[in-house]
Amino acid sequence: MVRLAVDVDSGDFGPEAMVRGVLAARLASAEPFAARLCGDEGRIRRLLAEIGGDAERCGFEVEHCPDVILEGDRRSTVWKTKRGASIVRCVSLQEEGVADASVSAGDTGVLIGAAMFILGCAEGVSRPALAAFIPTPKKPVLIMDVGANIDCRAELLAGFARLGCEYVGRVRGDAAPKVALLNVGLEPHKGPPVVRAAAELLSGYGNYAGFIEGNKVFSGEADVVVCDGFVGNVLLKACESFYALTAEFLADGGETYEKLSRKIGALNPESYGAVPFLGIRGTVLKAHGGSSVASIKSAVLTAVRAVGGSVNT
Repeated sequence: MVRLAVDVDSGDFGPEAMVRGVLAARLASAEPFAARLCGDEGRIRRLLAEIGGDAERCGFEVEHCPDVILEGDRRSTVWKTKRGASIVRCVSLQEEGVADASVSAGDTGVLIGAAMFILGCAEGVSRPALAAFIPTPKKPVLIMDVGANIDCRAELLAGFARLGCEYVGRVRGDAAPKVALLNVGLEPHKGPPVVRAAAELLSGYGNYAGFIEGNKVFSGEADVVVCDGFVGNVLLKACESFYALTAEFLADGGETYEKLSRKIGALNPESYGAVPFLGIRGTVLKAHGGSSVASIKSAVLTAVRAVGGSVNT
């Protein structure tokens, strides 16, 4: 049985949304899973009682986490000074062999620090990256980084390219996925120095297809599109807002709306809930801070599929 650790004390909507999301996932999952709810034990048990559930009867365990991460705490070291915080404890449970994967809607900087220093990076990886698939007419395209590393050296971007190719190859069975660097033009002299330097580092890499512009990301010409976390996060959230805008415009569109919704459903953050860190020794998924109950439900189901399908990072 898949064992999950869930950071209940995360997310903009608080523990209630997190707990309800896990309960909804339990009802919807075709595969049974065990969940350890990490946070304030008293509050979690009160919430479960109010909802009409019981931790043990639901197959959940409650892990009391007394530490609270404050605004002034250093994100780079808080994983060490506050090991009792729920976001850190979730990752520690994986290190201890108690959990197979963890899910958090908490601070990305804290989560990446905990993942890197508690679980460790995969061989040859200096920094993990967040990766997300977006739909195209041909096939889903992997975008990375989508928020873990705001400022990137050329070496990091080149590393993300290789990491993304390995991941797509493992998930889709593609022996030679194409990777491209997101840029403002296709010419070698275009773009920021760091992107041009990354292109030089990748010039001898067999899967490297060159630069790709923003208007071609959805063409499916590349299997992996690489950028820094700032650009990737903006791109991903713009994609998600496009889904919301489309839904609003076509709300009364009947069959047309239904067809389009199915085609671009992957852009709806509530459909996948969370994205994985690639490059660490474990499965850690990051959900949106503004995750609804439906988003957390999807995040938990995504984690169950990732572990059950051996899609490890």
